Amino acid sequence: MLRALRIVAAGAVFVGLNLFFLGFADGTGLLARIQFVPACLAFNLVAVGAVAGVTALAGRIYCSVVCPLGVFQDIVLWVRRRFRRASFSYRPGRTVVRAASAALFAVLVLCGGAALAGVVEPYSAYGRIATHLFEPLAAVCANAVADLCMKWGCPCILKSEIFVRGWSALGVAGVSFVALAVAAAMRGRLFCNTVCPAGALLGLLAAKAPVRIRLDKAKCVTCGLCAKTCKAECIDVSRGKIDQSRCVRCFSCIGTCRKGALSWR
Repeated sequence: MLRALRIVAAGAVFVGLNLFFLGFADGTGLLARIQFVPACLAFNLVAVGAVAGVTALAGRIYCSVVCPLGVFQDIVLWVRRRFRRASFSYRPGRTVVRAASAALFAVLVLCGGAALAGVVEPYSAYGRIATHLFEPLAAVCANAVADLCMKWGCPCILKSEIFVRGWSALGVAGVSFVALAVAAAMRGRLFCNTVCPAGALLGLLAAKAPVRIRLDKAKCVTCGLCAKTCKAECIDVSRGKIDQSRCVRCFSCIGTCRKGALSWR
């Protein structure tokens, strides 16, 4: 049930943000204003406080519901599973890499390198992909529908102009798309728990969240099914521990466990 609710909420947010990026629904811009890193840089204390408060209380729900790049990675993994089963395993957290990445991001922003820092900032990275790759594709699809309508004698849709905003930006967006898609297909949320600045900051808050995924050692038979489905690779079955700082609250593990050893409480 938790997983289903998370998927519905994430789907609604993802569609709303994509409509905003593609210029179809300006009203969904509110979803853009609650993105964590941009809110921090804009000193949007309400948005920052809301995201930080929820994360400190219940973990990184933001990463699986609100962050468009996080949802994009989940979609890639879902597509991959339609063709080949994906199996993960526990891996120790890369604390030094995460800290170094977050520090480098902060230095770049403070030194005027925001454009370069935006390559790994999740909202900016996905926005670049949606604007430079998906927007022209959406225009092509809209024009195809317009042509069909004209053919059927119902010219109710106007054709859109297809243009590329910049070849260098298109190249960066293309490389980002491929790199993120491959990483997500092979290693789930690898990006989120290594180089993502939002993941590093929210991970610190989520580490001690009182509402968390809990593993009941009395019920656990160490079959490892939960670890195999954990896209964050944060469930250590052998020690009966879960790295809360990396868990993105996708709730897949709870539904996978056949013994009811996992719960969110």
